[in-house]
Amino acid sequence: MWEVGGIRMDESEIEKLFMRVAGNAGKASEDVLAVFSMLVSSTLCYRDQVKKTLGIILTVEDVQVVLNWLFEALHTKRLPKTNSVVRLDLLKIWLDELKANTLV
Repeated sequence: MWEVGGIRMDESEIEKLFMRVAGNAGKASEDVLAVFSMLVSSTLCYRDQVKKTLGIILTVEDVQVVLNWLFEALHTKRLPKTNSVVRLDLLKIWLDELKANTLV
């Protein structure tokens, strides 16, 4: 479960969030679905890790911010300046996943 503004969201709802970013969820190509599936999986693993090790709850807002950063980082080839280690780490995880799958 995810928490945003005190509201809990399950994994299917976070997947819908990713697909909204992709545009028309029902019309997404297989490549887009593969990328978003990878991002969802790595996000869920990271969410569980930071909750267990740091006691921090990764929020939907965190993911939305990092999604914006991802598009900018891919465009500019630079990481954002931020004090949020959790958000920056998630961005780095995503970029590493994309590089490992030769998508960047």
